[in-house]
Amino acid sequence: MARGATIAAMSPRPPRWGSSKEVAIRRAVLARDAGLRRISAVTRWLIVGVVGLSGALALIASNAFHGRTISNTSAASSVSSPSSQVAPSAGSSGGLSPANVTPTPTPAAPVVVSGGS
Repeated sequence: MARGATIAAMSPRPPRWGSSKEVAIRRAVLARDAGLRRISAVTRWLIVGVVGLSGALALIASNAFHGRTISNTSAASSVSSPSSQVAPSAGSSGGLSPANVTPTPTPAAPVVVSGGS
């Protein structure tokens, strides 16, 4: 046992890992790099999740609030000239009848308020 101790003490090579300060620096660098890799992976997954979720919400909204479609047949039948419309007679159903007089614009001076004092 004494012989092995003297060989290690007489060895001219430096320790394999260097001083404890160098080991601490290497460990800190490795821990930082591992943390950056984890944060990058989390960020990628969050971006994928947000894009997928917004696509799903857009799909749900498009199915729930679809716009109106106008086909050629319904547009042609709903648009008619004023001369072809038949006005209901006043005594027929007792409902509202269309007005015979068209409204005319009345000239009035515009009211403008600016400032405030």
